[in-house]
Amino acid sequence: MPVISVIVPVYKAEQYLERCVRSILNQTFHNLELILVDDGSPDQCPVMCDNFAMKDARVRVIHQKNAGVAAARNAGISAAKGEYITFIDSDDYIDTEMYKSMMEIARNYNCDFVMCDCLKEFGDYTELYTHDIRGGYYSRTQMEQEYFPHLLIMENVEYPPTISNCLCLCRLNQENRKKLRYEDGIRYSEDLLFGAQMMYQANSFYYMKGKAFYHYNCMNQQSATHTFVPDKWNDYLKLHKCIQEQFSNYMEFDFGEQIDKVLLFFIYNAVGDLTGTTELDRRTKIKKVKEILSSEAVRDMFRRIKVLKLPIRKKLKVITMCYKYRICIGALCDYFGGK
Repeated sequence: MPVISVIVPVYKAEQYLERCVRSILNQTFHNLELILVDDGSPDQCPVMCDNFAMKDARVRVIHQKNAGVAAARNAGISAAKGEYITFIDSDDYIDTEMYKSMMEIARNYNCDFVMCDCLKEFGDYTELYTHDIRGGYYSRTQMEQEYFPHLLIMENVEYPPTISNCLCLCRLNQENRKKLRYEDGIRYSEDLLFGAQMMYQANSFYYMKGKAFYHYNCMNQQSATHTFVPDKWNDYLKLHKCIQEQFSNYMEFDFGEQIDKVLLFFIYNAVGDLTGTTELDRRTKIKKVKEILSSEAVRDMFRRIKVLKLPIRKKLKVITMCYKYRICIGALCDYFGGK
């Protein structure tokens, strides 16, 4: 049986897929399986996946109709046989020592959850992506004391460390393997909830701070991150509802304030996308932003959250107050749109 199951959703990635797969199969840690989930890719990716499987017995391929990255990862989880699971995006790649280094930590500390850093690749330069938490080992008690205060969102309303699921190696028992799933149909920030769930069910954690084994491709303009979608806010609302349902009633820790901050962060993302795009006219932008800010969930959140006490930049506090009271929306659209 493989020790690690590496799950790679594949869709419109023929330009990058060879590099991604080779970086996995060339790992110095050999006891792994690679599960390629062809999510109905319309290019040569399905054929490429099958060719990889014919050449290396560690490769398994799942072909399915296009259903999105969440469904593709879920299919991979269901098929996984490894003690640990991890993910890679098909346009990214990893250093050859990544899994050997992470498994040494996992074995030495009998650790459920290991996370490293990554390098963001911008073509002619790279940038280290790291997190404002301490490196090293966390027991369950230390996790609850030190990590749970930003399990869902950082105090300054930024993504939590586990948003990058591909940097995580997680040991799953049979019970968690059956119930731990991505929310189908959610196309953006789906990693946030899954990463928080993985961390919450773990009994120990090790952060390999500064060890950037993963290479994140910031140049792929076809990725969901770089694509404007008018209805992205609906995904954010659905994801927030799922987070609320799953993290509102835990006895070990009160996640209420974090749940509110997650929604605020989604507002920053959704409004930023709307106001920054050139695909909508000014009137449409203002209308859509007002619709977001007038929703019941948003208004309830702003009644609870103390904007002036948030540890965020002064300019962002001013913008957040405008969102809260739904004022100067036209001016903000012009500001973010560069007009």
